[in-house]
Amino acid sequence: MVVVGGGTAGCVLASRLSETRARSVCLVEGGPDYGPYAESGWPADLLDARQLAFSHAWETDREDRSQLRARVLGGCSAHNACVVLEGTPADYDEWGTGWTFDELRPHLERARQLLRTRIFGDDELSPWHRAFVEACGEDAIVHSVNAVGTVRWNASFAYLDPARNRPNLTILGQTLVDRVIPNSGRVVTADGEIEAGLVVLSAGAYGTPGVLLRSGVGPGLELDLPVGEGLTDHVGVGFGWEPCPTAVEELDRFAERRPVFMAQVTVRAGGGDLFLFPAVDPGWEISAAVFAMKPFSRGRVRLGSRDPGDPLRIEHGFLSDERDVSSLVEGVETLRAVVASPALRGYAAREVRPGPEVPAAVHVRAGARGFFHPVSTCAIGRVVDRGGRVLGLDDLYVADASIMPTIPRANTNLTTAAVAERIAELLVEQGRR
Repeated sequence: MVVVGGGTAGCVLASRLSETRARSVCLVEGGPDYGPYAESGWPADLLDARQLAFSHAWETDREDRSQLRARVLGGCSAHNACVVLEGTPADYDEWGTGWTFDELRPHLERARQLLRTRIFGDDELSPWHRAFVEACGEDAIVHSVNAVGTVRWNASFAYLDPARNRPNLTILGQTLVDRVIPNSGRVVTADGEIEAGLVVLSAGAYGTPGVLLRSGVGPGLELDLPVGEGLTDHVGVGFGWEPCPTAVEELDRFAERRPVFMAQVTVRAGGGDLFLFPAVDPGWEISAAVFAMKPFSRGRVRLGSRDPGDPLRIEHGFLSDERDVSSLVEGVETLRAVVASPALRGYAAREVRPGPEVPAAVHVRAGARGFFHPVSTCAIGRVVDRGGRVLGLDDLYVADASIMPTIPRANTNLTTAAVAERIAELLVEQGRR
């Protein structure tokens, strides 16, 4: 069995599927494998949970921060903000039989435990984040994070490190997959072919459609399925403020005794369909973003060329549905009101990005971007069945964020791990090898 893509989902799959010693599993990752955490071979920025780390990103076809995804074992769990949140029960219930909240709950919990998730304590919150908690009360969510101290505990550490010594598990880093040959059990890489038997794609909501399209599976191709269509991400817009002297002093004092994490709090707004996401960066740059968590706009993923080394053409489709504009305008007005409230008045001196004179609608249309949570490009019911099998094929499965039929109202890494846990369980139950 070959698992294509060593991000969060791929790490889960390789670990779970190789628990059965009679099943040989090969995990193929396009980026480097820096080995187990205990061997101290990982770059410092990928280990530092306090900040985002984009040093290992796939090449993009244009300057587009929203496309960034990690090209390294562990995938985006190795460079993200370490936020571990699940969606609402309704988010999963709308996925239908086999994927309801009650059915996914044990997988969500298992992933949460293995990622060594913890909730920030009150004394760990930076002054900027604590002010949002005070201003927003019960609407403020203090983050659960996959951080051990200040170490980003990525999916490779959580799932693969305990499995690396298994004789039936092979991990191939720096191996670029071109395509699979349907109904043959073969995977074509830049270095040659791998005999697979069964192939499970876990290259993410961008990478998995790329592999399928190069394999002749997609709109108007040999196997005509809507691969790459329906791309969805949480769309949002950011703001920045000049910190007051009081804020700088408090952050200086806080940093003397505690690490300062970029992201520690999320605020629900708009009945839960909007998130406010405050952040603090080195140099005490204070900022926040507003995101629509149930967007209506859709995009798509296409090939830029047949060369697997070339960037994909990712069309986000942000704000293609005017309802998302209206939702974000509401969110911008809410955020500005929160920052002007007494709890935050002593922290933000003035808005510098985009500036208080810029109307909400103007900034939304000019500055819309994604939240690094792409899903739905190989959705259940459209491209795969309820067990993750590609429609019309028996030896090809997908088990990553691309199969989510709709986007949950939460950061997606935990849900992605749960999806992979669920597909792995189904494959084991079916005795697939």
